[in-house]
Amino acid sequence: MKSGETQLPASLAHIPPVAQQIQMAQQSIHTRLGLSSAAGNMNRNKQVTGCDWTPLPSLSDDRFANLRPQYSIPHFNTQEKTEAVGNSECSGCLHLSRVSLPSEGYPAAADLELANLSPFQALDNSCAWNIQGNANYLASASTHCGVLAGLRAHTDPTTHAPVSAIKGGMLQQLALLAAGAQPWHQNICTAHTRRLAYAATLAIYVYEAEAGSSEWQLFSILADHRKTITCLHWHPCSEDLLASASQDRRVCVWSVSRQSVLYAISICHIPTTVAWCTGHRDLLSFCTEKGPLQLWDYTDNTEPYAFREDYGYTTNIVTYRWHPNVHGRLVIGHQDGKITVYREDVGKPRHSGFPEGGGGGGIVGEENDGPRLVALEWDTCSADYLLVAYRGGALWLVDVNTMRVITKYILPVSASVATLAWLPDAPGVFVTGDAEKGILRIWTVNRPTSVENHILKETGFHSLCATRVENTNLSHHDSGSMKGREMERKAGGGGGAVVPNVAIVTLFKDGGVGLYHLRRKQWLFNREHGHTETIFDCSFKPEDSDLLATGSFDGSIKIWRIDTMEAVDTLPNTGTIIYSLSWAPADLNCIAAGTSGGIVFIWDVGKDKILQELTAHKDKKVFCVSWNQKDARRIASAGECGYCYIHQVSGTLLQDYRHPGPVYGCDWRDADILATGCEDGRIRIYNVTKNKKEPITELKAHMKKVFRVKWNPVYEDILCSGSDDSSVRIWSYSRAQCLAVLVGHSDNVRGLAWCPELPFLLISGSWDRTMRVWDARRATCLDVVLDHGADVYGLSIHPARPFLLASCSRDSTLRLWSLSSFVAPLQLKVLAGKPIEDIIDKSAGESRTWSGGLQLCGMRAEHLQASLTRTDPAHTSTKRLKLFADLFCGDIRVRNVWDLVYVLQGHTDISLLSTNYTQAIMHHSHLIKCSLAAAAEQEMDENRGMGVGGRKHSGLGVGVGQGDVGEWYLRCGALQQYCELMTRLHQWDHALALAPSVSVDYWRKLMARHAEQLLSDDNEACVPYLLATRDADKLINFHIGRGHLDKAFSECVALSKAGRSRSLKGPPPDIPPRIPDTNGAGKSVGGRAVECAELVARWHLLRGSPIVAACALLAVDDIKGALTMLLRGHELELVVVIGRLLGCDDPSETTEPNDSKDVDNCNVVEKKEEKKEEGEGGKSGEETTTTRGVSVRCVVETSLRYLTYRAVRLGLWELAIDLANKLPKSMNQTVLKAEVILSYLGSHEEREALYAYAGFPSSTDCLDRGRGGVGSVLEQVLFLLLSPQPNKGLTMALQYLQEQIVGDNVDREEVWLVLRLVQAVPLVPVGGGAGRWTIRGDERGALLALSAYLGGVRAAILDYRTIVPYLFSHASYILEKHRPSGYEFLGQYITTARTKWERGESDWGVVTSNTSACWLWCDSGVTRVSGSHLPRHSDSQTCCITNQIIKGPSYFLEKSESVMGQNDALMWAKVHPYSPLGTGLRLNPF
Repeated sequence: MKSGETQLPASLAHIPPVAQQIQMAQQSIHTRLGLSSAAGNMNRNKQVTGCDWTPLPSLSDDRFANLRPQYSIPHFNTQEKTEAVGNSECSGCLHLSRVSLPSEGYPAAADLELANLSPFQALDNSCAWNIQGNANYLASASTHCGVLAGLRAHTDPTTHAPVSAIKGGMLQQLALLAAGAQPWHQNICTAHTRRLAYAATLAIYVYEAEAGSSEWQLFSILADHRKTITCLHWHPCSEDLLASASQDRRVCVWSVSRQSVLYAISICHIPTTVAWCTGHRDLLSFCTEKGPLQLWDYTDNTEPYAFREDYGYTTNIVTYRWHPNVHGRLVIGHQDGKITVYREDVGKPRHSGFPEGGGGGGIVGEENDGPRLVALEWDTCSADYLLVAYRGGALWLVDVNTMRVITKYILPVSASVATLAWLPDAPGVFVTGDAEKGILRIWTVNRPTSVENHILKETGFHSLCATRVENTNLSHHDSGSMKGREMERKAGGGGGAVVPNVAIVTLFKDGGVGLYHLRRKQWLFNREHGHTETIFDCSFKPEDSDLLATGSFDGSIKIWRIDTMEAVDTLPNTGTIIYSLSWAPADLNCIAAGTSGGIVFIWDVGKDKILQELTAHKDKKVFCVSWNQKDARRIASAGECGYCYIHQVSGTLLQDYRHPGPVYGCDWRDADILATGCEDGRIRIYNVTKNKKEPITELKAHMKKVFRVKWNPVYEDILCSGSDDSSVRIWSYSRAQCLAVLVGHSDNVRGLAWCPELPFLLISGSWDRTMRVWDARRATCLDVVLDHGADVYGLSIHPARPFLLASCSRDSTLRLWSLSSFVAPLQLKVLAGKPIEDIIDKSAGESRTWSGGLQLCGMRAEHLQASLTRTDPAHTSTKRLKLFADLFCGDIRVRNVWDLVYVLQGHTDISLLSTNYTQAIMHHSHLIKCSLAAAAEQEMDENRGMGVGGRKHSGLGVGVGQGDVGEWYLRCGALQQYCELMTRLHQWDHALALAPSVSVDYWRKLMARHAEQLLSDDNEACVPYLLATRDADKLINFHIGRGHLDKAFSECVALSKAGRSRSLKGPPPDIPPRIPDTNGAGKSVGGRAVECAELVARWHLLRGSPIVAACALLAVDDIKGALTMLLRGHELELVVVIGRLLGCDDPSETTEPNDSKDVDNCNVVEKKEEKKEEGEGGKSGEETTTTRGVSVRCVVETSLRYLTYRAVRLGLWELAIDLANKLPKSMNQTVLKAEVILSYLGSHEEREALYAYAGFPSSTDCLDRGRGGVGSVLEQVLFLLLSPQPNKGLTMALQYLQEQIVGDNVDREEVWLVLRLVQAVPLVPVGGGAGRWTIRGDERGALLALSAYLGGVRAAILDYRTIVPYLFSHASYILEKHRPSGYEFLGQYITTARTKWERGESDWGVVTSNTSACWLWCDSGVTRVSGSHLPRHSDSQTCCITNQIIKGPSYFLEKSESVMGQNDALMWAKVHPYSPLGTGLRLNPF
């Protein structure tokens, strides 16, 4: 820990609520950043008077050092010791500091007048960067967000600062691989109905089940502890309160929904267990290894106190448990195996001892061998019975009154219990998890052996807990019939175990986390989570860039598929730390790894064996390894020994370069040139072909050690270095000169990565928890990201997708990022049809200049250009769009889109598609064929490797008497009666096997009954029987209820194909008619397939995957729906490109926008499919949703309009006009160009030039045309606004809008076009145009109020449900604040609209199906950008309008004092492009 540890207040009870909240945000910032300056402490003491500040104890600890990387602990000082309080002076716990933030009663962020607060008071964690001088975060709002040769933000000329900027929004997070569960502490998983939580090393991961579904998603990441978390416990009565403790000696009470610490207390020893006290809502208990057990009423301003004033125990405490039903009854388990019991009667003393009658059998281990007692749990049905497990395999049921063993449970000889739990709603039933292997055993108290065993994994259990799960399959039976069903029981001795509706949260020793449903015998989710410790390095495979390798402090190497984030290969614990990784070039499929043990080993991934071990480093750490990508024979390694070694793959040592200290970094430029970074702060460059030990160049680089060096992938003369002096430097190798110093990080720099297509774009990671994106030419920071919760170590760029970045960190997470925002100007140029010379730098070699403009100049750009030269000129334009869109897109799943587009274009050769096509979403015409082939292959593999699996029914509870009855049936030849008996004995397989001998009709009826029975038991085995009976409604509803939308879709397609065969005609005969489901009544199987595809698409969209959502609809030929999903996901470039690839002509070529012809005739494939379905199923081909009724062309036009706004935000005015010209020649296009011009704030001459470029007359001519009274109101308003007297146009527009609202004519297209024009008027004072735009206060207030009201109405029509109520409230606020004369009527309209929305009414007097104005309503449905489902880690923020924690990217409002989620900001700007703070500043999050 750094000196001068940050301080926390002892009490905040007397501070006013607003100041208290500000103070808490302030101290949270300092705590996370570890600020330690004396001046900072003095300033904090002055913020709020009357507080007693006391310092926290040091966070250094010997146990912590053993668990963390030895050279990676930021702020760690080995000389600091915890000596503030000696053991002789302390009873075991000392209350040093506390933090409290009430969960109720404090003002919401939306209620604060944020505009009046100072930057330090605003509740934005990032503000502390600029205040403390650690980084220029706030300054980046003006200079960092746009220096990429034209990448400029829309600025206010008077302040030269952007009106609005997205902090952290340029580097967009796409995927997150959560850390694995830590293997050190036992009580680290807990659950509460719909939520479960587990602890990684430094963070708590919370998963939540969706309402009405069994799908579990990552809900929140709680990261405030500074050291390893030791225990968790969920509040028994509240799913929002979670308690945790850590080796940082803090006990915290969390609000899970707000992702923040409500209360915290610091003690003088490490708390090992924390638990809520039974019967007391606000009483929390915790203890250390030595005791005592402390009670803490966190809502009261009191100190914790010892339970029963009992201050000591003879041996260490392993765990303790409060009885869940008896208040005050407690049991404590000790390391020596003894248990201490406290009864609820205070007058009775405690009783401590070893259970009698056990005989010590099966118990092994001594004091130094670790705790002999493993786990204990109270029997929930008894006040006196306790279940206890010991290390040697002993499992006992103990009566605590007599302290005697009631029952000894027998495990196999080689098995021992690692964890156990009682099952809720199943009296006398409990489960255990084996320590050696992942075997889950189900027990009953009256049987000494387990009644059921489930082999879940090869790795042993670490911890588990049980939780109830809701029955999500609600579509077929009511609760009455569910109560009457017969439960399955196991045979043997009359002791059966009722299988409850319970799921087991499982944590394994390898870090894996899962949720296993006992009744269904299947995983609700099973995640092979990432590493359990710091991930030091990550690297994409050169030849198969879908694979990403990671190396960790936990000693393992994992290889992940980045499209699914699942591990495909693992090199398990090597017994040493993995510091560095490097893939072999070409297709060698090998990895070289540097370790803490001094060994560099080569792992052959395909053969899964170590090919070579290089031991030149002896026993010294190897910090970096680099495999030469130009000469596969050479491997460089650098380490603690002070040498950089060059080895051949065979193990031969080629060179050894001695350095004056440890060497931390090395990197190859080409086959011969190698750069190294040393502890002396110097960079040395060697030519390995020369037989010299001295470097050819030596650069005195940094004041402290150089940790990383990276050569530029394009400019061979350029390299960068990162150092412990917190800086990154850019060097010219030939001139031995420093070109730039990148200053901004506040701690040691670790990760470095160049973008291979924009060679001046550099990404760095640091111990300050941030990633920064730099323009290395100008030494400017473009973006700062704080999503990682700890030091950022490894950075890697995708070889085939240069704008896809991977990062890894000490928070044990792996994350994927998109860099596409940094090339937004180039994407716009491609869509505008600019020459390729404006996009790709065609100069080569030395002719390229380091200070060049924004152009692509990497290997991918060269390949793209070569591919275009070989293309038929007739197809060059469409292929160019596709190639550039694929290059710029950072999401690897976009290749699935191109595959489906290829199929929709009429191609049938599957071999020409990507190799991963059959593993992604396939077109419905390929689904059955490919699935059958995959299933046959899988079956062959299982038969060869695993044999025939499955459940045996022959021994399920058949009594002797019933067997005799069955035998008599057979003797009499009564096969039907015998089959009925078998069904009553649940031997359905036997019955169905004999049923055809009775009759085929009987067999079909019996199969339908069996399907019904399995369905009532919520058993997934019903699926094949529902398929056999062709009961599509029940089959689909069953899968939808479980959240298996992909299965519902594929099996529905299978039924659709089977239904067209003559061999199957309708359902089985004599089956009672089914009651049609209300959601699927009257629909054919093909119609239900489309419905399932829409459900799949919505599911993926709401989880931040709009590209996958579009694929789901493209698979069923719903092109309009697919483009709408991309539009809602803000993938605007893909909308335009796919629309044109699928035959929708360039909109700019259309001169009659209101043509009555069907604009959907470009969708030939869809038309054919609809006609085919209409011929078979009547009206099944009719479009059933608003999305499918939207014109493809209108969706493309809307995307082009939003892209035009993006060009305006970037200050690319002529490019904005070019994009507007891509729209059809109509008033929509004219208004869009006028919006661009109205947004421009340049000089008069520049404006006139822009008028001419857009095809408008001069401003003087506009005045003549506007006041002439000729044309529509829209035309008059447009020309007056563009004239030297724009106030006349504003007055006319406001009067027109008022008349239309009063006349209930808001369904007219002209109303919304006029509104768009006046919304482009700047409402804030501007420099050069101050005289031109002088807006009266009444008009300003009227415009804001009208815009907010009409925006709320439009948002309600478009179903922007998350912002509608806030827009109406905002309109009321604006109207009350400004009180514009003549607009008093608007208050009643706002009230009426709000009431209508609250009642759920959908009739707003607007016909959305009007094809002449389809652009108005095609963007319906909530917006969900990529990655918007991902919770934030260390920089959680609260939306200023919804007061909810933001997931995904954020959008910062003016002065960076308030923030919105980007989803809400986009929807808000689409309907009301003014700040929700009421300042009149425009939003442009596009």
